[in-house]
Amino acid sequence: SLARDPSIWSEEDRSQLHQWQLWLSLERGADGQQQLLPDSLRQLCRNAMQDTQVKISELQRSVAAALAAVRPGFDDEYLEPRTGYSLDLALPSSRIAIEVDGPSHFLRPDSQGVRAPSGTTVLKRRLIAAAGWRVISVPFYDWGRLNTADERQAYLERAVAPLGAIAPQASPEGCTSLP
Repeated sequence: SLARDPSIWSEEDRSQLHQWQLWLSLERGADGQQQLLPDSLRQLCRNAMQDTQVKISELQRSVAAALAAVRPGFDDEYLEPRTGYSLDLALPSSRIAIEVDGPSHFLRPDSQGVRAPSGTTVLKRRLIAAAGWRVISVPFYDWGRLNTADERQAYLERAVAPLGAIAPQASPEGCTSLP
């Protein structure tokens, strides 16, 4: 059976099992602790997620370059130690994550043209927020409307302006979006 031989689990299966373990420990607290896998299997699943190859998109490079002009110090593809997630841009000292969300992070637009985040994106945001991070999304459709470096920097200034003050509560999806 799968439980007796974890070596036959796919990398995707292990990664998803890691996400479930995170949900149990971060969102269910003490109630979830009794459901956790043994340490060796949890580590196997965590490693599968951490070993996933990260590809930095041109969109992410563009956001990172504009962000560096506004607020230096963000790390690219920061491996968050508690969750194992790779954060697109992170300021670990302040626990601020900026996720650059391309088209694959969203469902198709609804009849009003609204793009809802995919389930995978919502889960990542929730788990990162549950681990104590403030998550700010930079969606591709917002970024694509910004034509100049000044517009991009102004957009990011609005995103990071509240960072000096007490961070607002995240939405139920664990993410702050810009108007």
